Amino acid sequence: MKTNRLVLLLSTSLALLSITPALSQSYDLSRDFSIAANPNGVWSYGWKGTIDGAFTRLTVTRTGSAGEENWGLAPGQLPVIYHNPSTTITIISDGGLGNYPPGTVWFNAGWDGWPQNFCVIRFTVPDQGGGTYLLESAVRAVLDGAASKDADYHVVVNNVEVFRQDLAPNSATGYTNNFNLAVGDTVDFMTGRGPDGVQYGSGLKIQATLSHPAICTPHKARATAQWVNEFVVGATITDGGCGYTNAPLVLVQGGGGTGATATAVVVDGVVTAIKMVSAGCCYTSTPKIVIASPPFVPTVNIRVSKVKVTQNVVLGRKYVLESSHDFTTWTAAGPEFIAEAEMIESEFDVDVQGRFFRTREVP
Repeated sequence: MKTNRLVLLLSTSLALLSITPALSQSYDLSRDFSIAANPNGVWSYGWKGTIDGAFTRLTVTRTGSAGEENWGLAPGQLPVIYHNPSTTITIISDGGLGNYPPGTVWFNAGWDGWPQNFCVIRFTVPDQGGGTYLLESAVRAVLDGAASKDADYHVVVNNVEVFRQDLAPNSATGYTNNFNLAVGDTVDFMTGRGPDGVQYGSGLKIQATLSHPAICTPHKARATAQWVNEFVVGATITDGGCGYTNAPLVLVQGGGGTGATATAVVVDGVVTAIKMVSAGCCYTSTPKIVIASPPFVPTVNIRVSKVKVTQNVVLGRKYVLESSHDFTTWTAAGPEFIAEAEMIESEFDVDVQGRFFRTREVP
């Protein structure tokens, strides 16, 4: 009865100790836009006086007569961030020179001479969301034709500007890059009044997304074992890997015991959990969890470590053997010598001497 009770307790532990890491996530400015709250999840809407200055949230919301929703400084005041929430209707303004299709987000800095020099859309890395992010953004002039004026676009990470471009009227630009971000880090998408310092016509339409993990580079998952009282009771995933099409083989190795077995759970190509099938017995130290790699084509790599060099030379003449790693820079592979045989054989370490050789006659 005592043994059965122990097994029952272990089975309960096994179920509880399967660790599931965060899955890949994509944050889209247009899709996520809301006037319900500020901040709204990872997004905040506000302004700055300088590129690296303090961020102040906008507090006033409004839905316009054309259906556009916005965050603003005050009723009828700039800066302001607009969004067209419709899925079917394009909003038209300025006599047809402002065109905002469904989902469009556009923003404007404060009035000329006001302290709100930059309108800011901020992304903040959420809890348990640290890692590599793919940032993708594109902007274009907020108005078209003769009404379009110059503008400026900035991407600022943790108050450090990583991208800036001044835009001529009717022009567009974009910025894409990978960033390693920790929980609480910020990415600001900012626009000012353009190089001429005049607010009218200087706003931007913007598309922005941040995806985490940024890129799926196929690699094996990793996990560490949890053992209690000589039994392996679970596993903690330290890297979910990427590129799996099926659940990989999981092995429990070492630790002085035997019999522990486990299986992997895969979601969207990532190992999300390790489930213990058997706790095994008699482990005296932490065993190693080995997870098979995602599918790959077996290959063979051949590397030459040594090379035999044969020189055919003229008796009695003086030579030097030279070697090179790149076929450009040559150095002596040995001292100058007078040929005492017509064929001389030598062996060299490729990593030391290089793989290219030549014989040069010297005076």
